[in-house]
Amino acid sequence: MSADFVGWVGSIAFALCGLPQAWECYKHGSAKGISPLFIALWFIGEICYVISVLMKFGWVSWMMFNYLANLFSIVIIVFYLVRDRSRK
Repeated sequence: MSADFVGWVGSIAFALCGLPQAWECYKHGSAKGISPLFIALWFIGEICYVISVLMKFGWVSWMMFNYLANLFSIVIIVFYLVRDRSRK
């Protein structure tokens, strides 16, 4: 089993973690119960990871898949957080 294969398995698992919450926000049209601080810290963490990986290793496909998928989930959740706040 190669390191890249293990990396892809881990990357896909981590990338999928945010998708159920993003889907729930989309399905219900709301991000009620999600802490903006959690989202901000998650976003900062993902951006810092992307920068550090790019600086240290360059473009590593399985790593970037994880980070970009998580950023996609964050964008969806933030959309509903902002929308919920504007409705008040």
